[in-house]
Amino acid sequence: MAKETLTATTLGGLKVEAVGERADFMNILIYGPSGVGKTTLAGSAAAVPEMGRVVVIDVEGGDMSLTHSYPNAEVVRVTTWKDLQAIYNELYDQKGAGFGTCVLDSLTEIQKFSMYGIMGDLIKKEPDRDPDIPSMREWGKNIEQIRRFVRGFRDLPMNTIFTALDKEDKDGKTGKITIKPSLSGKLAGEVAAFLDIVVYMYSKEVGVGDDAKLMRLLLTGATEKNIAKDRSGKLPLIVEEPTMRALYDLMHGKNTLITPATPTITPATDTELENLVS
Repeated sequence: MAKETLTATTLGGLKVEAVGERADFMNILIYGPSGVGKTTLAGSAAAVPEMGRVVVIDVEGGDMSLTHSYPNAEVVRVTTWKDLQAIYNELYDQKGAGFGTCVLDSLTEIQKFSMYGIMGDLIKKEPDRDPDIPSMREWGKNIEQIRRFVRGFRDLPMNTIFTALDKEDKDGKTGKITIKPSLSGKLAGEVAAFLDIVVYMYSKEVGVGDDAKLMRLLLTGATEKNIAKDRSGKLPLIVEEPTMRALYDLMHGKNTLITPATPTITPATDTELENLVS
């Protein structure tokens, strides 16, 4: 009789499963300048049936851009950190509450809401404290809240899309400028590490003379200046006039017209990046 081979189905009481058997949810951070179209890009998930019902958690009050473009997107306006906590709890308890995609617009404002809540609670205990001047202790609590917030939404059984403004950081020693998500402290790098897809959205005038036009572009890989990454390995380095339909199809192998960028050991230079845009 052949000896039976036993295969563990749990480790430490946790389920062991093949990567291919796990639910195929996306988690994405779209960052860039104000007005470039981040909210519209995120909200365009409403035009992708495979991404289910889309709820936009509107922190910035900027959902007007979706009114005509993607009216099927559903919006919840929040004004406090407690609102955000209540929304997360309901999505967690109800395993997505019937939504297939959650857009959080924007993470830059969400961090501010967290700090407002922290300082509001502090002033109740210490009325003499200046509510506009947090100490290192408050900053530490704020950063940890955002870490947990991002991880929590990322791990919900649904697609999660975060937006954020961008900022420039200048290295005091080398003078090198890096463009990254506008978050305080180490959060810009940490949040990018938590998520599978981190893209930088910007606009650029392409062409010359009468043929010139302003084009929206999406950078999906790191450059000398920008933080960006694509763990799927299926996105081209530059996506022109991006929509979630195009990104979804690329990540699921449904779009064969665009060849993914060949992975490189070093980030692309600015000159190489310029040459990719027609």
